[in-house]
Amino acid sequence: MKYYQIDRTGEPKIIGVTNGSAQVEVIEKAIDKNHNYLDFENHFSGYNLEFWQNQQRVYDLTPPPIKGKILKKAKLTDIIEYGPNYHFLYKAYSEKYINIIRAFNIPRLKTFDFEIENISEKYHLLFFETVLLDEIDYEKSKVISGYKVLNNIKYHSVNNRDEYIAFNYNNPTGGFELIAIPKKYLGKDIISIEASSLPFYSERLIDFLLDCKITGLQVAYNNSIQLEFV
Repeated sequence: MKYYQIDRTGEPKIIGVTNGSAQVEVIEKAIDKNHNYLDFENHFSGYNLEFWQNQQRVYDLTPPPIKGKILKKAKLTDIIEYGPNYHFLYKAYSEKYINIIRAFNIPRLKTFDFEIENISEKYHLLFFETVLLDEIDYEKSKVISGYKVLNNIKYHSVNNRDEYIAFNYNNPTGGFELIAIPKKYLGKDIISIEASSLPFYSERLIDFLLDCKITGLQVAYNNSIQLEFV
């Protein structure tokens, strides 16, 4: 089974905005900032250093709907960029999109309602149970720094999680060329990995999304991180 990373396209003729940024703006004053919201906001804050150690807590969060409005000239797509965003919840997805992926073999997920002013279509923020750094086989993975387009790629020996964190701190533009994860994840149609900001989708799920004319989808066919199952 082949996997590719997916993102939202920045193509102006598809998303409307010409700077590749958000299509929807969060309207904080319209959100009911009750205890449940503050709990949600604190958990998905960039200041929450214990986020991954407590990722299961995500499934207990019940915030009120996040409110937003479409920006001038922006077009709505099934995958939208919004801002300011919540850490680890970088996109919002249409109900159509959510219903499609639920029919596939996906990890445990959690959705949060995202309401866009004067838009009847329902949207959601989406979180998948994520493969943590501890589960990566670093000796079988490939860690690199540099850029292929500049022909200055260097490979680095990283043997465990702590060494990777140290490497990542000292090489902010570095990362994985290949990530080796346990075989139990092979066959999942979506794989989310802590070490990657973009999720991995199976080729069959990508093909189905494209057949269903999902808008805003960009597939990194040529520059995805590779996955290996060990």
